[in-house]
Amino acid sequence: MYSILIYIAWFFIRVAALWNPKLKLFADGRKDCIRRIEDAVRGYDDIIWFHCASMGEFEEARPVMEATRERYPDRKILLTFFSPSGYEVRKNWPVVDWVFYLPMDTFSNARRFVNAVRPSKAVFTIGEFWFNYLSQLRKNGIDTYIMSVRAVKASPYLKWYGGIYRKLLRDSYKAIMVKDGKTLELLHRSGCRNAVRTGDARFDRVLSIASEEWSNPVVDCWSCGRKVFVAGSTHQKDDDVVIPLINAFPDAKVLVVPHELDMGPIRRIQSSVVNKTVVYSEVEDDFISSDASIAESAEKSLKEAQVLIINKIGMLSKLYRYGEAAFVGGGFTTLPHSVIEAAVYGMPVSMGPLYDKNLQFVELMALGAATPASVGQELADWYKGLKADPERLSELSRTVYEYCQNNGGATERIMEIIFS
Repeated sequence: MYSILIYIAWFFIRVAALWNPKLKLFADGRKDCIRRIEDAVRGYDDIIWFHCASMGEFEEARPVMEATRERYPDRKILLTFFSPSGYEVRKNWPVVDWVFYLPMDTFSNARRFVNAVRPSKAVFTIGEFWFNYLSQLRKNGIDTYIMSVRAVKASPYLKWYGGIYRKLLRDSYKAIMVKDGKTLELLHRSGCRNAVRTGDARFDRVLSIASEEWSNPVVDCWSCGRKVFVAGSTHQKDDDVVIPLINAFPDAKVLVVPHELDMGPIRRIQSSVVNKTVVYSEVEDDFISSDASIAESAEKSLKEAQVLIINKIGMLSKLYRYGEAAFVGGGFTTLPHSVIEAAVYGMPVSMGPLYDKNLQFVELMALGAATPASVGQELADWYKGLKADPERLSELSRTVYEYCQNNGGATERIMEIIFS
């Protein structure tokens, strides 16, 4: 029944791909994928296979893959993605030897894949359950792990109907590496004695980024040396919360980094903000122009702008260092974005109401350093309180900074489990 559903899903995906650009990437990337993987890995042994669903899972596993490459420079590493959001961004990532889409989880694909790759280790991230792949890995006696797992009482595999998932967790993985003690307790109670607490390797990643010397001349000019408010990876509903704060604090510099780079949402922000806004891509070239008058005009425009909108990929995790407080996007979706990218710089954080899947936000709430905001007034009131009490802001900053520092070290614990 499962395999039949996979074939049905694959059929409808290919039909929908005729109209949907993202699904087209999903479908086209899998054309002749098995043969291409077989050709790529032919003649190689002792391959380490990492699988990530999308970009978020990649960021979870990235520190472990980088540590694997550093520790085993001569071994081959294969990385697969389920979603275009990960593959299209990281298909040329130099840390690994090959990057492919994961072929659909049919019995035939799984058998061909495992027989071709013959991995010595297989590492999955978070919560994908690919029955046929796991079955083939188990059949071939391959050490298989899953990392960055977090469970709550509402998780499907802990419900009465989740028995088959619990069996997969118990039987398929040599170790289930979980983020927190509550998850460990829930899984042990459900019979998954192979669960072990390692923490979250993303802390090691953000700590590494924060330790790097980095600045951006455009942002430096715009900020005028002041700490700013950062709205990171925002969707439209997040923008609706941030815009009232921008207008309520006309003297505050606000850095906005939209999740999508389409100009439509960016123009919407610009039209809703009372004071001047500048879009990064529209001023970057002028700012570094060899024509002194053009560069001077760009500099003047930046310094006068209250809001700088960054429409460039890959900068957010470093841009947070300019902030004193942050609103993190995704809190109106089922997949809130990372708060520790901001918190590592010692910033109190806020996000929308659907934050419960973000463990770090929940933990920071318990420390008094994170506050949810569903409407603009709530966010503005929170920021007003921080600005009115510099001592409290300083204290919260220390709390957040120490929280991140104290949660480092997961990468080494995970490496020890996989490769000991």
